[in-house]
Parts: sequence; C-alpha cells; structure tokens
Amino acid sequence: MIATSFFDKEFVVVGGKGGVGKTSLTVALGKLSARRGRRTLICLANAPARYRALLGGVPLTPEISTIEKNLDAVNLEPRASQEEYGRSVLPSRTLHKLVFGSQVVRTFLDAVPGLAEWAMLGKATYHALASTPQQPKYDIVLFDSPATGHGLDVLGLPRAIAASVPAGRIRDEALQRVELLEDPSRTEAIPVTLPEEMPVTETREYIAGLRELHLPVERVIVNRFLSDPPSAGLKAAVEDEGKKALPEWMLPAAVALGAYASQKHAIERLERNLRIPIIVLPHLREEGLGAADIDVLADELEPQISR
Repeated sequence: MIATSFFDKEFVVVGGKGGVGKTSLTVALGKLSARRGRRTLICLANAPARYRALLGGVPLTPEISTIEKNLDAVNLEPRASQEEYGRSVLPSRTLHKLVFGSQVVRTFLDAVPGLAEWAMLGKATYHALASTPQQPKYDIVLFDSPATGHGLDVLGLPRAIAASVPAGRIRDEALQRVELLEDPSRTEAIPVTLPEEMPVTETREYIAGLRELHLPVERVIVNRFLSDPPSAGLKAAVEDEGKKALPEWMLPAAVALGAYASQKHAIERLERNLRIPIIVLPHLREEGLGAADIDVLADELEPQISR
C-alpha cells in the first residue's frame, strides 16, 4: 500500500492505547497542518483541563478556541455535544430549552448507550463536512479518539446506526459519515503506539479493528523511542562482562543497552507485521509536556509524514 499525503486529508483520527501520547501527537499534527496554511481544527474527546498546557495555556471548552494562526481547538464534552446536536434537530429555541432544561430528560439522555459518543463524533465530523457563511468548513479536522476499544466503538457508530435506524435524518447523517470515514482520499486513521511488546501487540489488534470498520490506515506513529543508541564501545564492554556479574558502575549502561535493544525489536516486529510506513518519534520526557515540546514533535514529524 502506498501512503497518500497526510496534508490532503479532510478528517484524521488519532488513536491508540491510553498513555501512548496520542493527544500530544494530535496537537503536533494540528500544528504541522496549520504551518502548511490549512485551516485546522483539533477535536479532543472530553479531555481533562491539564491538557491546556499542550495548547499554550488556551482553555479547553466546548466552544471553538483559536490556538494560533490557522489552528483552532475544541473539547468535545459529552453533554455539551448532546445539547448542540439537539439544537440542530429541534426546530425552535423554546422547545430545545424545554427538552434539555429538564433534569429528567438530561438523566435519560445520559443513560442512552452510545448517544454521547454519537454526539461527539457527529460534532467532530460536522466540522469536516458542513460549510455555511457562519461556519466555513475546515480544511482538516483531527479527532483525538478515545482509547482503543472505546475508540473503535465510537468509530463504528455510523455504520451501526445506518444499519439499524429507519430512513430519516439520523440515518442520512450516519450514511454521510460512513462515506467520509471510509474514503481514503478524505480520511485516515493514524494509530499511535510505544516501542514496547504489549503496546505493539495491542496496536496490531487496534489496526485490525480499524480495517474491519473500513477506515484507511496508511501509517503508524511509534512514540517515545530512545533515539540515542549506546555507543559501540559501551556495547562491547557490556558484552565482554556478560558472563560474569557486572560492576555496579556498568549497570546503568547495561539497562540502557537492554532498553534500546528491546525497543528496536518492537519496532522491527511492527514493520514485519504491518508493512506500512512507520514514523518514529523521540522520547522527550515522561510527563508534563508543554507547547514547546509539541513544537519539537511537529518538527520531528514533518520530514517523516511528508514522504
């Protein structure tokens, strides 16, 4: 499979296991797109407030906020997304207020399986589909998907609704989203993983799930790779000591050597099994990433994703 350009897409799903850095990479991809002059929207799925640091301190709210030139962001909070969808369905503001102002109704809606997820996905895809004088269509929308299994459930909703709901507006909207999500010229799912055995195994399963949903997968991002290999001299010294107990001063070097070898093996396994381009990004730090780190990730991404 020959990957098409990321910069030609209209809707990009960034997904993977929790803790692999997919939100940071969603923002980095958004910055990269904005640099190319594309009007870009980052959609975070019910993200906690601490993620505002990734956006340079801009508050995360259900309203679209501007991060920088060509780059906006929105936090898809379930209840706010439900109410926004309700405003598009109900013909009058008074009726909308009566329905969504009722605690009984709100409690009921919160309990309906899949409704919150459909509202969030619907809002994210709306910005890639709709174009009005008040809200022009974005060139590209990046959706920071919920983690793996939950993420697959969310992405599978349009197909499930189209197959089970009678003809009408909701089914038409679901079919419109199926058409968007399954079109490789418009949409791409980018899985994010770590160079470790368990995340790699889960990523293979996640990609299989994406392909069952007919979502195009053209590349994978491997995050937090130990990019500086141990020197040849250090490797030889550790190997020379291999058959006896290592001196204490050599233990950190042996640990670093083992970690690097393990990560390289995990990446090679991914390459053998997937046979699609793999983007490898360096390990910056364990936590507390900020806007400056996002710029570093965007710089690292640019030459690899442009190939």
